[in-house]
Amino acid sequence: MMRLRLVLPAVALALAGPASAQIDFTAMPEGCNWKIRYSSGQVVTETYLGRKGGKHRTRVTAGETPVREMTYDAQGRMIRKDWSDGNWETFSPYSCFDIVGSCTYRYRNSSGADQKIVSETIAKGAGFQVRAGPVDGPPYPVEYFETGSFGLMLRNKASNYSARLVEIRNCDPGS
Repeated sequence: MMRLRLVLPAVALALAGPASAQIDFTAMPEGCNWKIRYSSGQVVTETYLGRKGGKHRTRVTAGETPVREMTYDAQGRMIRKDWSDGNWETFSPYSCFDIVGSCTYRYRNSSGADQKIVSETIAKGAGFQVRAGPVDGPPYPVEYFETGSFGLMLRNKASNYSARLVEIRNCDPGS
């Protein structure tokens, strides 16, 4: 009987899957950066710029070329993308991509898009599966992603692309 009691909690923890999918900026030092390689061959580096006005900011570059700046709320949820060409995207109250459970948000961009997006993210295996799409519209391709240190995405896969973390630098608390 004692053996059964010890096994059940261990099985429950193993089946629970990962607990969180948001980036943990509170543990991340400014200047921490990570490199992502996409299936298209593109490689980008995202660098943590720090916290300003209660929000976390990152800059994404391809080599030395600026691509976009990202804004996250205090909990590490994405709320805005500002592209280097002047275009922008907002997610209100935040993007639900990495929010476990059912979630709805408003997506707007500088081209005039204004959509309500419904999203369902579930823990699956070592990562998360996301089903999302506009209300009353066709769904986006299902995505699967796994996270690692600081909640950074280690790998991401959908039917139309994949990406993986290939390098992380300057992320030790004293660096």
